[in-house]
Amino acid sequence: MPDRNIDIPPLFKYPFRIFREHTSFIIGVMITYFVLGVVPQVYFFLYAPKDPTVGEQIFSIIALLVQLFIALGFIKIMLYLVDKKRAVDIQDLVNNGRIFFSYVVAYFMFMIAFALGFMLFIVPGIYLYIRLQFYPYYIIEHSDPSYIALQKSWFATKNLELELFLFGVCVVFINLLGVLCLGLGVIFTYPLTTMATAIVYKGLKTEEKNIPTREYYE
Repeated sequence: MPDRNIDIPPLFKYPFRIFREHTSFIIGVMITYFVLGVVPQVYFFLYAPKDPTVGEQIFSIIALLVQLFIALGFIKIMLYLVDKKRAVDIQDLVNNGRIFFSYVVAYFMFMIAFALGFMLFIVPGIYLYIRLQFYPYYIIEHSDPSYIALQKSWFATKNLELELFLFGVCVVFINLLGVLCLGLGVIFTYPLTTMATAIVYKGLKTEEKNIPTREYYE
């Protein structure tokens, strides 16, 4: 839809309110995601041997799959927190076996497209990232196959490339601030920016010209 607008400040105001209302729950989910999903990946990246054995390669693959599984649950919880029509539960972090395969396939398709675009003088990679980034939400909400989810994200983001780029810059900057705060700030900033991204996704699905939609200004 042409002439749509993304108003960035309200995108973070509403998630901040949600974070205050569910502080202990969100921090608990974030710590679980960090310990189970991020730490093993970081450890293997820092200490991976130059010539890994078959066992070490298998461990790397398992660690990546665990990270993706927990990441899918984390995105789902953040989406449900900003969706006023849904209830959220800690089990939403792990009850995603039915859609996990589609998510993994879409993730690798997304990363291949991004990597190829990035190698073509960076800008195409950023462009593809902007257009395809919302695929997890379509998989979570509609159980879409991987290619359908990527296709929906592509069409939904048409004519919003600049606005989404500016939003992405804000997301990176906010999370960078979290990293600079001894790394602990990410426990706050990453859920905040993930919820803001979920609100953008919800806005992309509507016919309204302004994102976020009116309900997130309340």
